Amino acid sequence: MGIFDFLGSIVGHLLWFFFDAVSDYALAIFLLVLVINILLLPFVIKRQKTMAKNAKFSQKQQELRKKYEKDQKKYNEELAKLYEQEGNPMSGCFVSMVLPMLILFGVYNAVTRPLQNTLHIPGEKITSAVEVLKNDPSTQENFKKGYEELQIIRHFPEIKDKLTMLSEEELADVEEYSSGFNFCGMNLLSNPNGSDFKEMLWLIPVLTFVIMVLTQLVSQKTNGADQTQAIGCMKFAPYLMALFFAWSSYTVPGAVGFYWILNLLISLAQTILLGKFYSAKKMNAKEEAARLALLELNESSVKKIK
Repeated sequence: MGIFDFLGSIVGHLLWFFFDAVSDYALAIFLLVLVINILLLPFVIKRQKTMAKNAKFSQKQQELRKKYEKDQKKYNEELAKLYEQEGNPMSGCFVSMVLPMLILFGVYNAVTRPLQNTLHIPGEKITSAVEVLKNDPSTQENFKKGYEELQIIRHFPEIKDKLTMLSEEELADVEEYSSGFNFCGMNLLSNPNGSDFKEMLWLIPVLTFVIMVLTQLVSQKTNGADQTQAIGCMKFAPYLMALFFAWSSYTVPGAVGFYWILNLLISLAQTILLGKFYSAKKMNAKEEAARLALLELNESSVKKIK
């Protein structure tokens, strides 16, 4: 078992707990993502502080580069002084950035490999089931599209009699899980690119694009980044990344895209709320106020000595 499946298995226990309580996949995945994001909030705050500090550092570095553009030696000397004064803006951010990413990969593996990581059916049984269905002329077409475990859940009523390798309890769990993927008339086990327009699954990639662009723009504003000064294709980076994820959510089962949307929405809410307390502008103002207070204290001490 790889690290992501190990994390997926842990997250899957929590997802199954929520699903067993509410019998609705959309609500269960929402509760899961919400709880995980609450647990990760301290790391998100630390990352926000790091990004704000990095924006301030980058601004000062650009000022030095402009001031000493014709004197590289002097620029390097002043840059070294800046590092000594401000510290490395990226120091200490490794854990705050990597740990949330690892956990989100665990959520992704719980979503995309539900039989193994959420229902905890032994891997050899899943492999056997997939092989049987891939070699059966009546089912093999559905199992050439990837996400085999989600396909088994999607087509469970038609293929139940072929899953003889599963126990009665395992079949009951799969049947219960397969009944909870209808959300506002959308079957979250279907792919947007293979569904009818009336099924409304095209909303998933559209919302993925809109929310991701909005999140990145809000983040840039919060951290004092000026997108108008970006060079070349970097101006379009927020849109290119959003297009990539939108296309991905168009080609994968709706359950995966739905998870991305929920995570993006919570990320957007966090960005807006944290921006009120930890924006680059506010943090710079606090640092400047602290610097002036220290300066006044030092001047007061000197006067008392005299």
